[in-house]
Amino acid sequence: MRTLAFGALALLVLTACGEDSAEQDDIVAPADSVAVSEGQDGSEEGERMESGGDIAHPPNVVVRAGDQSLSLQPYAFCWGNGCADGAPPEPPPDIGEHAALTVEFPEENWEFSASFRRADDPCARTQTLDLERRSPTTFELSPAGFADTYVVDLFGQGDTGDVATQFRWTTTADGALPEPWTHLAILAEHDGEVDSYGVEFAVGNLARSPEEVAATITVTAAGGESLSFEPTRSDTGPAGCETTEGLLSWYGPERQGLEAAALGDPPFTYTVELLLDGERYAGTATWPDDEIPGNEPAVYLEFEPALPALSTDDRPTGG
Repeated sequence: MRTLAFGALALLVLTACGEDSAEQDDIVAPADSVAVSEGQDGSEEGERMESGGDIAHPPNVVVRAGDQSLSLQPYAFCWGNGCADGAPPEPPPDIGEHAALTVEFPEENWEFSASFRRADDPCARTQTLDLERRSPTTFELSPAGFADTYVVDLFGQGDTGDVATQFRWTTTADGALPEPWTHLAILAEHDGEVDSYGVEFAVGNLARSPEEVAATITVTAAGGESLSFEPTRSDTGPAGCETTEGLLSWYGPERQGLEAAALGDPPFTYTVELLLDGERYAGTATWPDDEIPGNEPAVYLEFEPALPALSTDDRPTGG
């Protein structure tokens, strides 16, 4: 069974910008807006799923607060005999104002996470939290960031498949503030050999988007051979945003990744010198030892000093 590419879905999520509230218990995305990919039964890739099609659908995800609830049909999923990729609902169903929510899904041994983006702003930062399990089939969803109105994407994954749903929620209390994250992919293992599929470097959830940015990456093989280069800054962010709040990204150059792969044997040390508005930050990681589980071959970098993060002093005026 194919697993949903949640990283790619997160970028898709940023294109949705729910403007209005939907009625309680709305069901998302009509079946004929979902593209079907090949499944275990050999169903044709690229066909569009029509109402009454024979692909199996997962159960709805129920979001509940007191006597209010939303029953959310996954807009993207892998389940039973195939997979489907669709667009999030527009506008997202609205659960209203609540301090916390309960999420229900009638399958055991599943895990859920939620990504929060400030509503009506496709270029706002995204903060992702894991849901806390309350029973084999129920989870508690706590707020994230400062109290506000958010578009929330729920991602679930278990032995029987994966699902993605979306809704709108006005939180009435602050949650955990986002912490900066990093992602660096240069080298990869291919048929037992060191290879490279390009250079990807991203830093997210900074306290704010800096005006002055520069980065230098150094790759050093186990034998001491090294290569330094400046990665290529991305022109645009997700959803076509010129800038996305707190997010910086670089892609390439591909040639430098291939040169790094030819330096020698692993392990390789990655060193990144990052300049943000005149402040210098040094990040390090070892490949493949520090690969991010589920996001290989990318590694997480430890920075000294720590990258600038949001604090309660950054609360929006009037919040």
